[in-house]
Amino acid sequence: MKIYNKVIAFAAAITLLTACDKDVFDINSDPFKGQSYNNELLLSPISTFLTEQNGFGEYVKLLRYAGMFDALNQSTAGVKFTAFVPNDDAMQEFYQRRGVSSMEELGKAYARQFVLYHTVNTDSILPEKFVQLTSVTNLTGDELSVEIDSEHAGEATLNGEGRVVEMGLSAFNGKIYVLSSAMTPLVETAYDRVVEAGNFNIMQQALVATGWDEKLSIIVDTTYNQDHQRIITHYYYTLLNVSDETFGKAGISSFDMLKSKLQQDDQRGLTVDSLLREYVGYHILQNQYTTDELGAFNGSNLTRIWNSSAKDQVFTVTYDSLTTIEADKYILNAAGEKARFIPEASNIPARNGYIHELDSWMPVWEPEQTTLVWDLADYTEIKNIIQQEIEKGNDKVYQPSEPTASEQRTRVATATCFEYEVGESGTKNNNYSDIDYITCKSNLKDAVNYDRIVFNLGYMGKVSMNTPTIVRGKYKVELTITYLTSNSFMRQMTDGNGGMLKMSFDDSDPVFVTPYTKVTSMLPGVYTSTIFEEVEFQETASHKFSFVVLDPAASTNKNFSLQFDNIKFTPIQDK
Repeated sequence: MKIYNKVIAFAAAITLLTACDKDVFDINSDPFKGQSYNNELLLSPISTFLTEQNGFGEYVKLLRYAGMFDALNQSTAGVKFTAFVPNDDAMQEFYQRRGVSSMEELGKAYARQFVLYHTVNTDSILPEKFVQLTSVTNLTGDELSVEIDSEHAGEATLNGEGRVVEMGLSAFNGKIYVLSSAMTPLVETAYDRVVEAGNFNIMQQALVATGWDEKLSIIVDTTYNQDHQRIITHYYYTLLNVSDETFGKAGISSFDMLKSKLQQDDQRGLTVDSLLREYVGYHILQNQYTTDELGAFNGSNLTRIWNSSAKDQVFTVTYDSLTTIEADKYILNAAGEKARFIPEASNIPARNGYIHELDSWMPVWEPEQTTLVWDLADYTEIKNIIQQEIEKGNDKVYQPSEPTASEQRTRVATATCFEYEVGESGTKNNNYSDIDYITCKSNLKDAVNYDRIVFNLGYMGKVSMNTPTIVRGKYKVELTITYLTSNSFMRQMTDGNGGMLKMSFDDSDPVFVTPYTKVTSMLPGVYTSTIFEEVEFQETASHKFSFVVLDPAASTNKNFSLQFDNIKFTPIQDK
């Protein structure tokens, strides 16, 4: 009778699921409420499995309260979940941490977020694969770090918080990893973090006065284009926060005094409102970065320059490779009024970014020239396109932390960072779309962020992009490309003219370059060549970079493509 009932239930589930075109459950509702799914092999799906075990009563109660019990039982179209499930002790510890006695006190919306945060929509992850991972992406779209415990076999830590103590329990529709410590879901926005901390009143007033409180409260926005297609945009920020105490050390004890200080120090004759907007924008980056990402350096260059949200204003982060003191590891504006990250108050995650507290009020300052590496794929618009693909369940990643096992290609021509035209003759290369974002395998491991942009625009195709803010002065400009063996005809100029390009900044006098003829080896790899021996920028600003494809092979050879990694600006000092 038990087997018979399970077979009937399974058959009913298949009938229901065939009529439903959803492959993953709706995060806002449970489309399978009231249904249960078991299979003829007597393996219960995740939620039912948990009811059959000891020690998960609190999480089962949470699933029912959130209306997601049956959703996590779903098994349509081969859907598999990996569930990170806190045991009863972990749930009680979490309640104590939040100052409540049950999930009901936090509300149903929070309960749903909690479940989504602890669930991965992927092929059920086997333990042997899990121990090789550095991160997983959950159903809220957040990346959870994975740190394997080298001392305790079968244990790991998720996001520095969730303690995995048992790996890979098998349910019909996925795997279960038991947690002895639950993770805290990200529900607070960057602005929420500022408010809830309680000691950033001056900065909070400044954010409100400049409208940044509303921007830092946006997580995702949905709009529609002229073809009535839905466009989902995610927003990411990094806020360099300043406490009331730190403002006080600079003689600023109120919001009004901040405005007075800005006006007192100004030598450009700007209005107080303009100065305040500039100051606040100077402390915000429109992407999310940890302190290590902000301080990362390439080669011998220990200083990186970063775009702020203030127009034409940048700041620097210098890495001190000799210090053993965490607080001294990174210095912001080292040649100006220095600031440092306060380690214990930095890398604070929010639903839409990170908060880092500084030990200085960090006034707006123009740095000296420094080497700038412009990653041509480093745009929020591109990141959003990749994120949408991830949310659709596609195997995608943006700026991977290591080379990917296989290339992941995504068309990104719709990103607003590109203005482009395909040449009238079109292209014969069907391997790529017009503009693609592609991750790099180990043969291209020297590519910045292990990714590249591929242009497939045909003869006379053209592209314009805005550079990051560049400090005024003279620079040598170098282009780094990724080279594949299929590009050998470009390197040897056996067809066409070696990928000739006409390049310019701000529509000034162009240069004609053939970067693929500068490749020094027949082996796939990352190669750099000079495109401008010297170019001078008269003001600190973002500049329009343009190129036109002047190689006829771009329209006739099926292997022609332009695969760009980055453009490097190296300062030239007058003798």
